[in-house]
Amino acid sequence: MAEPRLRMTDAAGQSWDDPSDTQIQRLFASLNLSCPFLALQRLDVPNDSQYYLQIALNDDLTMVLEYRDRGPTEHYRADVPLQAESGGDEIVIPVLLDWAARRPGWRGTLPWQRWDVAREAPWGD
Repeated sequence: MAEPRLRMTDAAGQSWDDPSDTQIQRLFASLNLSCPFLALQRLDVPNDSQYYLQIALNDDLTMVLEYRDRGPTEHYRADVPLQAESGGDEIVIPVLLDWAARRPGWRGTLPWQRWDVAREAPWGD
């Protein structure tokens, strides 16, 4: 059996290897303030690299996405100022699916900003 290339994990610690597009969409739809986080992680990359895309709900149900390609110098975030039911899903779901499938152009949907440690993790790394 082949090793998984992708793993999706939720805030409760449940994980799914090589999730289908349908699973990714269902897991996104299940986000709520009790389970406000999903992460997609590439497993088919060198061990010293970090490739992930994650999404978190804010308290007002708007969203923030974050991705990392390789290491800390390629770490970005983007805010989605809409709740899922107000159109945020139409922005976020294609990004999740395109990133998972390695389709080019997934970055073009959102205004990505370099990760700012002072803003994102004022308590330290």
